[in-house]
Amino acid sequence: MGVYKRGHFWGIDYYDGYKRRRKLVGPSKGEAEKILAAKRLDIMRGLPEMRPRIDAPPFAEFVERYADYAKTNKRGFYNERYRLEQLKKHFGKRKLSDLTRWDAETFKIEKNRLVAPATVNRLLGNVKHILSMAVEWGFLPANPFAGVKLLRVPKRTERVLTKDEEVLLLAACDQVRTPGLRHSVSIALNTGMRKGEIYGLRWECVDFQTRSIAILNGKTEDSDRRIPMNDSVFEALSTLRQRHQNEFVFPSVRGKGEHFRDPKKGFTNAIRLAQIPHLRFHDLRHTFATRLVQAGVDIITVQHLLGHSKITTTARYAHSFADDKIAAVKRLNCAAVR
Repeated sequence: MGVYKRGHFWGIDYYDGYKRRRKLVGPSKGEAEKILAAKRLDIMRGLPEMRPRIDAPPFAEFVERYADYAKTNKRGFYNERYRLEQLKKHFGKRKLSDLTRWDAETFKIEKNRLVAPATVNRLLGNVKHILSMAVEWGFLPANPFAGVKLLRVPKRTERVLTKDEEVLLLAACDQVRTPGLRHSVSIALNTGMRKGEIYGLRWECVDFQTRSIAILNGKTEDSDRRIPMNDSVFEALSTLRQRHQNEFVFPSVRGKGEHFRDPKKGFTNAIRLAQIPHLRFHDLRHTFATRLVQAGVDIITVQHLLGHSKITTTARYAHSFADDKIAAVKRLNCAAVR
């Protein structure tokens, strides 16, 4: 799409967000290019005259309808509902039919100043899905945010905790105010459970007789699994059971029927006290998987314990261990040279 020539006249060929448009504009190619550039800018800004007029509900009102749908049909809705509140606060009373692609771009710009790119992308993914459902349910003719690109998320090296660092971290967890942090860290290191799986765990899913934990309604269908407890996990959960009679293993201190949402502040303080740089809670899961592979556990078993949908996701731990073995063999070459 761009400019084209028909006979002695030049035309413009573009997509306005709803359909492809082609029109002749005059004998000058340069003038056609200027008009096309102006059209593209108008589309980005979402000028009203270029969009079909539809009487759609306000964004906040529609999100209430969407939330009922998501609660019934989507896994992990508990975490999503907090993002929905953020989106309602941002778009508020704006009608769905008034939203433009430029609104998505300004949303990205504003949020990127406040939170990490990955967080912006999760919010953007949510709002794009909301608008897609508005199209499917007949509230919009097309999704105005369709085609909006996600932010680039810098790649980060996965961190694996050493045994010495583990001792320091667990000791530091006892020095922060976040309740049960030491136990959640120990559970993560010994089960590979995701943070959301740990903090959303209910006692009904903990079986002390069979020494196992049932993960239900996880991130994906493959996330549903049963994980055996080793002695460290059994001890941690037994201690927590004596402390709490709530339905959740890690109950919220703010209200009944809620679980503790995120230990981010406490975990950050703990790694600072332990002087362990560049460690995220999710790296505890990586540590669990890496240690299994290094212990000779087959990759299929590791996949099932982690709840990965694809073996390729789990295979990166095997590749990491292969690099360690190559490095070890190279040391023999160095010794031979000496």
